[in-house]
Amino acid sequence: MTTPADGTPRHTPNRRGQGDRLRQDLIAATNLLLEQGATHESLSLRAVAREVGIAATSVYLHFPDKMSLLLAVYQEHFAVLAGHLDDAVAAHAEPDRQLHAVAVAYCRFAEDHPDAYQVMFTAPQAPPVTRPLPDDERPGLAAIEITQNVFKACADAGLARITDPYLATLCLWGALHGLLTLRAARPIVPWPPLGTLIDTLIDTHLDLQRRPQPASRTADPNNP
Repeated sequence: MTTPADGTPRHTPNRRGQGDRLRQDLIAATNLLLEQGATHESLSLRAVAREVGIAATSVYLHFPDKMSLLLAVYQEHFAVLAGHLDDAVAAHAEPDRQLHAVAVAYCRFAEDHPDAYQVMFTAPQAPPVTRPLPDDERPGLAAIEITQNVFKACADAGLARITDPYLATLCLWGALHGLLTLRAARPIVPWPPLGTLIDTLIDTHLDLQRRPQPASRTADPNNP
């Protein structure tokens, strides 16, 4: 992309063999607009084209609609996150340590890539889904499956009573996001280090899962 004397950005024509550059420019421009506060509803392909410095019709060379373009943004961010989670799992042999490491990697990703995290998880409104998505297009599927497999390994090792690793993954995701959001929104609270919070969250979760369920009993009004 170049900027001529009038200050209007212009996309440099692709040379032969560089056809993917325009696609990457479009993804980067869409991501930038989302970082700057655009919602999925307000974002337009015309605005993206203007950011790149091309005609609006040129967007359709790579993306048939806005949903496809937004999905490409999310797929790139989630691929990076999944790579961090994969590395975290590979660094440990024990499933419980893998689970700790996955939680730490998720939080480190949020802290190291705050703009990407904001787009992925706090941008207003969900991306528009105008057609069924096959698994290979679902942006967060790999990250979910990595965590899900660790939960299953914990259950298989007798470290946790988890009947549904997918539900456990969603709950962990929600808890970690809550910790990150609260710490950022309420810095006046005397928060302990994030590592301590993560250790407590994971250890408590596994302890609660291991603890035998209390025997049910009929309520006795004379013995509450």
